[in-house]
Parts: sequence; structure tokens; C-alpha cells
Amino acid sequence: MRVLVFDGPHRFHVETRPRPVPGPGEVRLRMAYVGICGSDLHGYTGESGRRLPGMIMGHEASGWVEAQGPGVEGLEVGTPITFNPSLPCDGACGHGFENHCAALRVIGVTPDIQGAFADAIVVPSARVVPLGDLSMLWGAGVEPMAVALQATRRAGVGPGQDVLVVGGGMIGQSIAQTCRLEGAASVSVSDPMPSRRALARDGGFRSLEPGQVAEAGPFDVSFDAVGITATAYAAIQNIPKAAVACFVGLGLPEVSIPLFDVVVGERMVMGSFCYPDAVFEEALDHLASGRLDLDSLIGSVESFEDTAQAFEDLATGARTDAKIMMSTGLGAPTA
Repeated sequence: MRVLVFDGPHRFHVETRPRPVPGPGEVRLRMAYVGICGSDLHGYTGESGRRLPGMIMGHEASGWVEAQGPGVEGLEVGTPITFNPSLPCDGACGHGFENHCAALRVIGVTPDIQGAFADAIVVPSARVVPLGDLSMLWGAGVEPMAVALQATRRAGVGPGQDVLVVGGGMIGQSIAQTCRLEGAASVSVSDPMPSRRALARDGGFRSLEPGQVAEAGPFDVSFDAVGITATAYAAIQNIPKAAVACFVGLGLPEVSIPLFDVVVGERMVMGSFCYPDAVFEEALDHLASGRLDLDSLIGSVESFEDTAQAFEDLATGARTDAKIMMSTGLGAPTA
């Protein structure tokens, strides 16, 4: 099978490897679509240090069950699926707080766990989620929507609130949608890229250049969907005292914040990472029902062979798509 191997900043190569064999309680999945996540991109450039040479990235994906390991029931070969890439331990954190697990590992993020930029992948059967009537393309977008939904819940967004989202990439645009779903009165998306501001406008949101945010605010709650010093300042300094700034983006491992504004204003700074299992499944349900939309966010679908160039184009700014998907070009397996 083909795998896309990360060689270090700005370098991939395609390699042929044997198909992995599923062990007890595992299934092998044939990949259909895999999304390029912002965290993959920041790892590819070396900015975040969260992707290491030799690993296979990819944690947003859809495909089909291709083979079952011993003891697996209820996931027939050919079933359309996505998978929850978070791998918590089996302790108490596995009861609604899976993303808080101290031993959490993530498929395609933890270096020794093969990710989805491949023709096939082996995952625990308990992490596989059937797509039902959801399209295969949208199935690869469940994971980022789950990230957005969890952030919205963490920040306590509710009816009547005015929301600021700093960053108009995939996660920022998705947060705008989930805030609207939760009843926000207005959602403003700030981004320096005209194409991403246009995407926000087309989605029914207010679009702002970074220099327009202060005049447009203050906002009841804010989200930093980028994770650099400039966006951290924007999220914190444009909410009133005692309000929440929720940090979701991981652009850099360390940033500066306006500490005076946090302390004197009693502003609440919180993080949101991944999602509990129930939120992942809820995101799928919202997509299946049409309450959330992915068509406007998926800029293009690239072949396996062209995916490395898509990474480079995003890294250099030659492309600004909110989401680029890789297609393996494979069809469903038969029993």
C-alpha cells in the first residue's frame, strides 16, 4: 500500500509498505478521503514541533472497513466509516472526559501511531464510527467539526451572544457555524486573508480585517483559532471584563498574552482540545442533518500523489483553502 511519509520540514515521500494486519479488537480501514489539518501543516513547516520525521500524519479521514481482527463484531467489510482518532486509556476519563486523559494518544499525531495519509490504517474497533447516510467526503470533516463544537461548548456560547472568531481557517469557520448552531446573535470572523473573509461572508458571518476588530467590539466571547501572539492579543483585548477567551489554535507552542488585561479585567482564558466521544458523534449527526455545512469549506480534493505539493502550497501561502482533502482514489472493498 502507499503511505505518505514525513521526512522533516517541507519534505514528504511516498513509500510502498505491506498492508497492516489487524490484531484482536482492531479493524483495518481502507481510506477514501483524508483532510489536511492546520496542526499537520504547522508540523510540516516545523513551527510547532508536533510532527516528527518518519511518521505518517492524518487524523481526519473517512473510508471503509476492509478487514476485521479477532473478536470484532458489528463492523462488516465495506461499511462506510470515519474514526475518532483520540485513544484514551480505559480508566475513569473514558466516561465523558476522554480528551482529558493524561495518557491520551492520537492517531496520526502521536509519532509511533500510523496516521491516515495511506491506503489503509489499523485502528481499535471501538474508535470506528459508521457514517450512515453521510457522504464519504463529509465523513472526513467530522473531526474538525467536533473540535469546533467542543470549543463552543467549553466557552459557554449561548443565545443572544456576540462572538468573535480570530482566524478564518477550517477550525475558525467551523466554530462560527457551531456558535450559530448554539444560538449566537452574531458571529464575526477576523482574518488577514481576503479569501477567508469572503468565505465567512458567504457563510452568513460578519467578516473583519484584523485592524477592524477593536472598532467592531467588544464581543461577549472570543476564540483564537490560530495560536500566535497577535491572535492571542486580539482574542483577549476585544472582550469585556469577566468574559471568556477560548484558545483552540496551536500555531506555536508558546505565545505572549496581555497579562494586565487578563488580571485586571478578570478575563477568563481557557483552552479547548479535541472532544469527548459524545461530541464527536454529535458533530456527525449535525452534519448528517444539514445543520452544519462542509461544502463551502472544502476548497479542493487532491490525488495521493499531489498531496505533498498541496501541503507546500498551503505553507507558502500559494493556496488559502480552508480545507484540502486527499483522495486515495480507491473504491469500497467487498466481502
